[in-house]
Amino acid sequence: MDRSKRRLIKLLGALPLMGAAKAHADAFPSKPIKIIVPASAGTSIDAITRFFSDPLSKRLNTPVVVENRPGAGGLLGYQAVARAPADGYTLILTGIPLYLLPLFSGITPPPLDPLKDFAPVARVARVPFAIVVPPDSPFKNLSDLIAAMKNSPNTVTYSSQGVGSSAHLCSVILNDMSHTQAQHIGYKETTMAVTDVAGGRISFTCQTSTGVLPLIQSGRLRALAVTGSKRWDVMPGTPTVSEAGVPGFEVSSQLDFMAPHGTPLAVTRMLSRHFAQIAQTPAFQQFCEKQILTPETVEADALGPEMAREVARWQNVARLARGS
Repeated sequence: MDRSKRRLIKLLGALPLMGAAKAHADAFPSKPIKIIVPASAGTSIDAITRFFSDPLSKRLNTPVVVENRPGAGGLLGYQAVARAPADGYTLILTGIPLYLLPLFSGITPPPLDPLKDFAPVARVARVPFAIVVPPDSPFKNLSDLIAAMKNSPNTVTYSSQGVGSSAHLCSVILNDMSHTQAQHIGYKETTMAVTDVAGGRISFTCQTSTGVLPLIQSGRLRALAVTGSKRWDVMPGTPTVSEAGVPGFEVSSQLDFMAPHGTPLAVTRMLSRHFAQIAQTPAFQQFCEKQILTPETVEADALGPEMAREVARWQNVARLARGS
């Protein structure tokens, strides 16, 4: 049998599957959609998810239910979605933990594979970080901090929520790109990691905008720099890390809606279109401004390659962290 005939037979054999996928997409949604939050109610990722649930429900004319699945650093929520039917009725809003949990969970084999367990739907925003110090810190700017870490390696301390947390790895990247060294002090929770900086027991920490802005505004912390690609509107005088002396530095947590791997492409594209349109509304732009989020819309087709780049990036950072 020649090659052209074999190709024709394969195409004919695929037609029923293509028809079934189209029929599923045409009928979608026919029941409520559930969006899992891998964190407790009241957290920033919970608030963002709930912002999208109502307009998405109205657009699709079907209930959209938000379900909190905290625990194990978000692992329980991620696993619940990875194991759900790949039909578009179970979604999750992911952040950096999607890429960090497989690298630092201590579980063998890794409990998640971002590329094999999840299908991209849409990115809606990023969460920037800030490098903060005690209000009376001798470091008046980022250059002072970098100079101290260069001149006295490992005498400057930084806190995080533990090895493999976003705060830990943000600081690892800072040390790598500025060719400096500092001593990592890990905590079990964010509150203590931040409180000990505010109290002057730790030199600095790198935390999300939502986690430290109230403390900056109340004067309990002082920001040396922000880690995104642009300054925060609420702190226009605070430079980005790149502006302050580490060119090219940018760290933020992507906020990506995902579905289980294998969800029909027609379904993820439909959902992607709706999420993207909601993310571009004035209401969401205002929400982002209040939450200190950076709006960023990436639809399903472009998000897949982005995921592959994120996996490679955080694998490299993990190697740096283990060698530090």
